[in-house]
Amino acid sequence: MAENANLVDVLVVGAGPVGLITAYQLARFGGVSVRIIEKHAKSVQDAYGRAITLFPRTSEMLDQLGLADELLQEAFACRETVAYNSRGEEVHGRGWSFMNEMRDTTFDFSLVLRQKYQEEIFRNALRRYGVEVESPVELVGIDFGDTAASLSSHPVIATVRDTESEAPRTIRCKYLVGADGGRSSVRTLLAIPFEGSTSEDRWVRIDGHVKTNLPKPRTYCAIESPTHGNVLWVGLDRGATRIGYAFTDDRANAYPEFDEQAAIKEAIAAVKPFTLEFERVDWWTIYTVGQRIAKHFFVRDRVFLAGDACHTHSSGAAQGMNTGIHDAVNLGWKLSLVLRGLAPPSLLNTYEMERRPHVEKLIQYDADISRLMTNRLPENWQGDPTADVNEVLAKIMDEAQSFNSGLGISYEALADNPLVSASTSFGSLKPGMRAVDIPLLRPGTFEHTRLIRETPNVGCFYVVFFAPESSRQLPGALYQGVDQSGTINEYIKSECSWSLVYYAMLNLVKVALLAT
Repeated sequence: MAENANLVDVLVVGAGPVGLITAYQLARFGGVSVRIIEKHAKSVQDAYGRAITLFPRTSEMLDQLGLADELLQEAFACRETVAYNSRGEEVHGRGWSFMNEMRDTTFDFSLVLRQKYQEEIFRNALRRYGVEVESPVELVGIDFGDTAASLSSHPVIATVRDTESEAPRTIRCKYLVGADGGRSSVRTLLAIPFEGSTSEDRWVRIDGHVKTNLPKPRTYCAIESPTHGNVLWVGLDRGATRIGYAFTDDRANAYPEFDEQAAIKEAIAAVKPFTLEFERVDWWTIYTVGQRIAKHFFVRDRVFLAGDACHTHSSGAAQGMNTGIHDAVNLGWKLSLVLRGLAPPSLLNTYEMERRPHVEKLIQYDADISRLMTNRLPENWQGDPTADVNEVLAKIMDEAQSFNSGLGISYEALADNPLVSASTSFGSLKPGMRAVDIPLLRPGTFEHTRLIRETPNVGCFYVVFFAPESSRQLPGALYQGVDQSGTINEYIKSECSWSLVYYAMLNLVKVALLAT
């Protein structure tokens, strides 16, 4: 009996947002047992800081998982951006201005909520499915049995230790997910190379409640400081504010110890010519900027890496948590289908196949904007060496607009990816693209609703029929078309040129058009 208690389908290591969302999906979809462990006690991680921003596509994904409403009730919905030059003059088209163009989504804003509060919501949601985070529990070893065995076996042997009692024990699982951050124990224990570099750049982030004469303090704001780089100013939840600036050698050498008071003093200098006074500091940190990516996201056919465990970058583009949640959502439904016997294990190979290209794109993008935010041109810059770094930064961020919002992210057709086939393209809409969250009417009551709300992510497939308004009665015409042609596809091609048939796999980004 004790041995069975240590058997589980999936063991998730790390209870940050990525680990919590992964475990939550598996519990929500049903038919799969899951455990989640966290090395640090919650009180240790209870800082207000860390990640803060969810962009529209991430909010859509969380909405499909039934989590968006509660996040929105606690968040600051940031709908305005502004940039100021060193003289305090507002300049247009710079800084975070791409956020003003996030369209074609209900979530046409940045959802700003500090990670502490997001994790509380995710933990409570997971608890409703009977899964509690086990903490403080540290992963100290990974061994393997026969990984080629059937899914009825538990070939992954995880050795864990309660960090308070120091008592070790083993948990046997079918799959293990490492969502345990940039210093991942899973990645380290399996000796998975973490390729990339750590730069000499460091940034300071400080959260708190402030008084200021900044004209638009409740925005996503950039201040172009000649001494502190492209300064970040963000209105946070609960009336708080985040300020971030470059921690240069000049800043470091000016203090025998760079403590909280030094961080406050430099924040005041960073936002000049505006005034700043801290009423309270909730959290602050100095961190090193670097870009790294794991050589493998999926090893031994049984172990996955997700989020910071397989890719790290700066907070310059505010993409860290967004990219990690995209990892978790991509992995969650695939792992669930395989474990429930509804898809072959080969489906799991598409996780890295689909996610890696976007992570690699983010890594390069982040390297460029990290340098620009510290008043330096990108390392491989081929343009004018005297170019204004703030103008170059604005151009690069604007060009990456659909990538930043997540709304333009899609998965390309690859010969060895069974989910995305080039042969099923139809017009401008192609398999692998996001299904647009269009407004809909319920057929019986004509209530207004929208596609994503009507197709929640519950680990199943949907077939959705779209038809144009017509003077003909659609049901009769449809039946007539089917009778005459023998197939719905033939009717659609001959009678409804704008009708599309979506086979939306979990209604995320997997879209295959059947009307071809």
